[in-house]
Parts: sequence; C-alpha cells; structure tokens
Amino acid sequence: MSRAVELAQEDDYLASTTAGRRFSLGTKPVIRWIKGDGLDDEVTQAAIAQATRLFGSRVDYCLCTNAISANRARSILEYSAQPVEWWPLAPSDNSILAEHLKSAGCPPERFGYWWKWFPERVRPNAPEWILDGDMVITGIPEWFEQWMDGADRCRVAQDDWTVPDQRHFGNYADIADKKLLLYSGLISLPPGLRYMPMITQILATTPLLPEHDGCSDMSEQGVVVAAFQAFDPLPIPLPEFPYATLIDIYKERGFSLPWGYHFTRAFVHKHPHFERLVQEDIVFSCASPPPLIERFTWLGNFGQWGIPGWSISEGGAAIVLDKAQEFVGRQVLELGTSRGRVAAMLATMGCNVTTVDRHDRGASSNLTGFGVNVVIDEASHFLNTTAQKFDLIVVDLHGNSEADWKRYYLPLIRCLADQGTLVLNNAFLWEVPEWKDETGVRWFLENLPASWKVQLHTNPIPGIAVVSAV
Repeated sequence: MSRAVELAQEDDYLASTTAGRRFSLGTKPVIRWIKGDGLDDEVTQAAIAQATRLFGSRVDYCLCTNAISANRARSILEYSAQPVEWWPLAPSDNSILAEHLKSAGCPPERFGYWWKWFPERVRPNAPEWILDGDMVITGIPEWFEQWMDGADRCRVAQDDWTVPDQRHFGNYADIADKKLLLYSGLISLPPGLRYMPMITQILATTPLLPEHDGCSDMSEQGVVVAAFQAFDPLPIPLPEFPYATLIDIYKERGFSLPWGYHFTRAFVHKHPHFERLVQEDIVFSCASPPPLIERFTWLGNFGQWGIPGWSISEGGAAIVLDKAQEFVGRQVLELGTSRGRVAAMLATMGCNVTTVDRHDRGASSNLTGFGVNVVIDEASHFLNTTAQKFDLIVVDLHGNSEADWKRYYLPLIRCLADQGTLVLNNAFLWEVPEWKDETGVRWFLENLPASWKVQLHTNPIPGIAVVSAV
C-alpha cells in the first residue's frame, strides 16, 4: 500500500469517526484568543500577527469569535504568518455552561464575558493558553519550554494592583480568594486539565442570580477565579504581563521588560498605549496591507492540518494566481479545497469559484461571504455528474497514482471549456522518494491530445503543470 493510500484511509477514518473539530485532536501546544463584537479588532489582529512570528510553527493558533462575521474574521487573521483555526462559537461548544446561563435567564446574545470559556478546551490533550482578544504577547516567558513539554502547572494571571471587591467578582466575591489576587485575563493550562467540573460545582452550589447579564455582571470573573484557585495555580505576576496603562509606572519601579500587554477596555474605545507601542515597534504594526498570498497564510494546510499531504507552496500558489488573472469573472473549478486557501485567493481576484473536497475541513465557514460554491464530494464523482463547464480547473489532490488519474482523465477533459486551462499541482511529486508511486500527473500529461500545450514548473517541488487546451 502506498503512502498516499495510507494517509487517505487515515483521513477518511478521522473524518467519519471524529465528533467535533479535527483540530482538537492534536497534541501540539496551542494559543487561543477570544474575540467579541468590540472595537479591538486591530489589537487582536496585531496579537495574532506577532505571536505567529514570535513562536512560528512551534505552536498552533486558534481564534474563537462571537458575533464576528467571516469577512471580519478574515481581516483580523490576514497578517498571520502561520495557519490559524477560526472557531465561530455557538452555545453547543460548551453546552453545560450554556444551560447554567440560560437557566439564569441569560440568552446567548448576553453571554458576554462567558464566551471565553466556549469551548472548555480547544485542544484537551495539549498545553493551551487562553487569552482575551486584547492581549498581545511580545516575548517568551522563562517557563515557556516547560509549558511546551506539558510539564508545567496551571498558571493564572495575577492582579496585585486592583483592590478586589464585590464589583470585580460579582455574586462570588465570598469564595474568590482575595489573597491570591487572580484574574482571568491569561490562563496557562497543562494537557488534560479540565476546569468545567469545578465551574459546574460552583454554579450548582451558588447559582447565578436571576436575569443574569454576562455582558455587564462580573460574576464570570468570580466563578472563574474560584474554579482555578482550586488547582493551586502559579500566578503570572502583573508586571510580567501588565495592563498597558501601567507600563510607565512599572518601568519607573525598575521592572524588566514585560513579555506581553493587556490593552483593557480596547473593545470600547481606542487605546492610546496600543498605538504608542506600535509606534515604538514593541507591538507588531499591521499598517501595510499584506500581498494576496500572505493574506491567506492563516488558511494554510501545513502544521496540524498537513494530513494528508501538504498545502500548495507559496511558489505554486503564485503560479496559480498568475494564470488565474486571465480568468477573472469566469468559471473556475478547484479540486482539493482543504481549508479554502486557494479558493479564497481566486475569489478575491474576482473569479467565480466552485471548490470540491471529499471532506469539509472548515472551508464552508472560512469561505462564507465570498460567493464560493463549496461542494463536499469526491473529485471523480463530481466531475462525472456535473453538467457545468469551467474555463480554469485547478487540481491539487492527494491521490496521484496512475489509477487515480486514469479515472480523472476523461471527466476533466469533458468539464474543461473550449480554450480552457488546467493547472495541476504535484506534477513532479513522484521525484520525492516517499511519494515515488504518485506518477499519475506524469501519465496524464503523456496522454493528452498532441495539440495541447504543456508548461512545466519543476520548482518548487512538487511542481506545477499548466495545460492549455488548443
């Protein structure tokens, strides 16, 4: 059995047996932000841009959002230098907590601060950081490697500046340990730690008051602090990750440079300290719009998403987009959607895109609002059953044996419009030793009508073939 077949079978098995997101199955450390419908889009944008450059592929990234459109989420993520999982939240992502809130007369549109705990863990068996969308990481804490190895204890942000009172903990001030001075801004979790049983116990013992409003009531802070203090957490001192309003005070007191900043209240007004730190090159600047290919790096299929195969390379994507300029406003078919990266770029250019994949890897959400026709189907079945003709067909499939391409041959030619073009990824995949059986594109090219023109791009591997029907 070839490597491609093994990975395809694994892919099908995971798709058919996994409840929820495949992203959650990983064990690679993950950093996650929560973003609501506030004015802090530029802060979250900078936070993700900076973290993906600071940590690179050593960790994975997730943006959880509430009441954020797909177009707005894409704008926030377009400066990312690594793939990011976009997770639009729903009450079902933490049904237990949702039921407690609804029982207190709090509808989902008023969950407010509670959305930070939907879901409980985006990746239960990995180290995980949970941050507000207005928190920007600018450095690496000294305990980072320990956390990466899954050997660190639970850590919770500490606020030794604010005098805690009823206002900060709502109806749960009596059970929040005032001596620990914890607050819920940044939570660092080891693999496997589940905090919802403790939250459930607290809410069962002391239910939320009737007509609870999670957008204004601070009981969420009290419940979360009371829950995490039960794990004997290590505090993250405020000078290490301060409220941005305190940076000059801590600097005067001789504290070393923080490894992050919390731009509190940035969701309700412009934060002057954010703008200042951007100007000082401490926080990443998102002023210059990124090129088209870089705008959709967040939709890449490498790292956690690289099973099976790999994403089309930046060089390969550049070849696709260069050719696609001739087909703006015309019908384009992409076979091999993955998370939607190439389809998003083609749609941004103005192509009328239909994209096909055998499984939905998040593309239906990621491409919302683009006008892309997302089809969940096996490529050969789609080609054999559609009556539509396409001016440009981009093929990036994981099955590239001769047997596969013998099945694709006639249907591809039938679906290609007169004077149409095929762009085929994996043209030289067979030159990579572990993929030596993947000679299907080569066979396809050797059996094309003699009048058709073929342009080969061997670099970057796995190569691109551009085929023009003449």
